Amino acid sequence: MEGQNELITGFRDYPLSVDKILTWASYAFPNNEIVYRPPYDFRLSLTFSQFADRVRRVAAALMNLGLQQGKPWEFGSKVAVMEWDTLRYVDLFYAVPSIGSTLFTVNIRLAPHEIMYIMSIAKPDVLVINIDDFELFIKPILDNVKSIKAVIYMSDRGKQPSQDYGVRMIPYEDLLKHEPLREFPEIDERTPATMLFTSGTTGPPKGVYFTHRQLVLHAMSLTTALSYPPYNVGIRDAAMPLIPLFHVHGWGTPYVVMLSGTRKYVLPGRYDWGHILRLIHEEKVTYTGGVPTILYLLLTHPDSQKYDLSGLRFGNGGSAMPEGLYIAAKTRGVVVASGYGMTETAPVLTMAYLRPEHLDLPEDEKARIVLRTGLPIPLVQLRVVDEQDRDVPRDGKTMGELVVWSPWIAKEYLNDPEKTRNAWRDGWFHTGDVAVWLPDGYVIIVDRLKDVIKSGGEWISSVRLESIISTHPAVGEVAVIGAPHEKWGERPVAIVMPKPGQRVTEDDIKNYLMKFVEKGEIPKWWMPDKVIVIEAELPKTSTGKIDKKILRDRFRDAFTSTV
Repeated sequence: MEGQNELITGFRDYPLSVDKILTWASYAFPNNEIVYRPPYDFRLSLTFSQFADRVRRVAAALMNLGLQQGKPWEFGSKVAVMEWDTLRYVDLFYAVPSIGSTLFTVNIRLAPHEIMYIMSIAKPDVLVINIDDFELFIKPILDNVKSIKAVIYMSDRGKQPSQDYGVRMIPYEDLLKHEPLREFPEIDERTPATMLFTSGTTGPPKGVYFTHRQLVLHAMSLTTALSYPPYNVGIRDAAMPLIPLFHVHGWGTPYVVMLSGTRKYVLPGRYDWGHILRLIHEEKVTYTGGVPTILYLLLTHPDSQKYDLSGLRFGNGGSAMPEGLYIAAKTRGVVVASGYGMTETAPVLTMAYLRPEHLDLPEDEKARIVLRTGLPIPLVQLRVVDEQDRDVPRDGKTMGELVVWSPWIAKEYLNDPEKTRNAWRDGWFHTGDVAVWLPDGYVIIVDRLKDVIKSGGEWISSVRLESIISTHPAVGEVAVIGAPHEKWGERPVAIVMPKPGQRVTEDDIKNYLMKFVEKGEIPKWWMPDKVIVIEAELPKTSTGKIDKKILRDRFRDAFTSTV
């Protein structure tokens, strides 16, 4: 065609940057509500339109501090945040990336030496910190991280810093007094928007970062998947996801609530389970999500029975949902469905949504589907492969490693080329999770490679054993680990914490499991050789999952002789 090579001068590229989500949502849903209600007598409510103005003020103030814009795959200024799930945190999820700088979400549940370690790697330019709870960190951080030029301090109680720290100290409220930014700067969508570190359960925390394009595409895909049944998240919902915002962007929820048009987004501040139960009731929360431990804490809290939880939908992730916990939730009318992801994958990769042909199935059959790891969400590709990276059969039996490919998988581990090479191979990210592939395309995670029990050269799924044991009426929490065994290499050991006021013995658990052996649901050789009953709560990681690394260390001498 004549003139086909001529430039079309009116064309303007449209970078997928985080500010576009905010701008659109404040226009499309200006009156939707964000509620910040921490566990004391305080409630702040803003519309999406008012929130957008607030973000523009914070962004303008940060630019006035001299924060620099990044470039494609190169960091600009980095802003480290140590905070609970507050409105201020959500401000920063938009304001910092929208000026081209990088938001560094610090896991406040890490040990102090781990926080110092990740700070030394990240080298932030600004520290934003809640001084009500974390002021003691300021001096050690400043002593060890010389890149920090200013500290922005936050407090719900009007607290002031207790001393002069030798750097510029700025109250967060001063940012909100700034004239709002009229236009966000145009940013290349490949600019790093956020950075964070893994929880460090298998070694030192590993740093990853995500670009604007990755965050926007992840949020769009997750929003789409959450609209499918049984999640059904949309404009009628009030959402209060119970995933700490420092934990992989709260699974992307600060962006998803805007894209989905959620009518109300509730932020509880520091987690207090009695307070959260009140919020579910008083704010009429219809959707939440988190790791199984969070659901357990809500259902077993002394005040739980005071509140009607029927109709609440709970999106589970982080680890497999034990069948016993699912049953307990169902008796309270809570709808549970699973999903899966990792820190390195921003995080969501799969969700156990229902297909049209499933909608009329009996409830028990639906339950078996929604407790699976699920199907890939839009734009995600996955495989289950053997040790030679060959696809395993879709037979629901053959185990292999889950490998994935999507637009939002992190590019690398910060300053760790060896771990990067090991995880990213031939264009696929190797998750380290063992899965089976069902004939209908759903996948089920059966274990972590580091947690799978290899006994006599064969794999035993700790996840499956945990799920069955959890259905015993006296069991509160359970973990199954592999302990060294002279003859078999490893044998399974079950660690059980009874429900409050309940009693359970080793024989009780073994007899209970034998019923599943007799029904052909698990092989007899999977039976734990030992069941250890403890009264104390099982140890947890910084993200609320049961810490099997600690348990393996604690019970590594469970077998003192061959059997």
